[in-house]
Amino acid sequence: QAILAQAIFAQAFGSNFGVSQATSPPSTNQNMGNACACGQANVEEVAENIEHDGINAAQAAKDAAEAAKRAAEKVQEKAAQAAKDIEEKGIAQAAQEAAKAKADAAEAAAASAIEAAKVAAKADADAANAKADAVVAAVTGVMIVEFVNEKGAMQKVDFKTKNIGMSFAPGGSGCCGPVGPAKVVVTKIGKASQAETLGVMPKWSIKSVNGMEVTGFSSAEKMLKEGAAKLSDA
Repeated sequence: QAILAQAIFAQAFGSNFGVSQATSPPSTNQNMGNACACGQANVEEVAENIEHDGINAAQAAKDAAEAAKRAAEKVQEKAAQAAKDIEEKGIAQAAQEAAKAKADAAEAAAASAIEAAKVAAKADADAANAKADAVVAAVTGVMIVEFVNEKGAMQKVDFKTKNIGMSFAPGGSGCCGPVGPAKVVVTKIGKASQAETLGVMPKWSIKSVNGMEVTGFSSAEKMLKEGAAKLSDA
């Protein structure tokens, strides 16, 4: 009876429980063994996957570290090159500035030398003219007076007679003094006088007499008096 009941049970419910009609259902011990075997296989597979993934992760971390190291080295190289370029540019710029300063100094020195030469040449020329005036005055018997007009132009006049026909005073005195650093100026021209005939004008300053420079009123008065004394009466 028990065997018959088991057969009927298997016939009725065997398909739902994965049991065939010809065989009896597996025992509890068999089911547990199968489950343990399957569990062991799954654990081993998971462990293998974890180990594989761990190896890949370690390799990826190593690759990332090497890439970061290479990037840092490139940054350092670029920074060093940039510093070198800046230093070289600074040296080149300093050299250019030094060369420009040297050129400017040379140009200034040349300009000063040229100006000094001009001043010396003018002084030599003035001295030569003064000597020439003195020689001409002595030979021809005239008094050569050099004036500076109100515009700064030189005017040379040859007086031939004693009555020169003009008055003079220290520069800047009274209302008739000329503008500028004149030392002695003409203040008055006599009517129909020799000075008027020769074109001398009030406010002209007296620069020299027979090549001798006038340094003040006293020197002008002395030189004009001495020069006029050597002239003819008429």
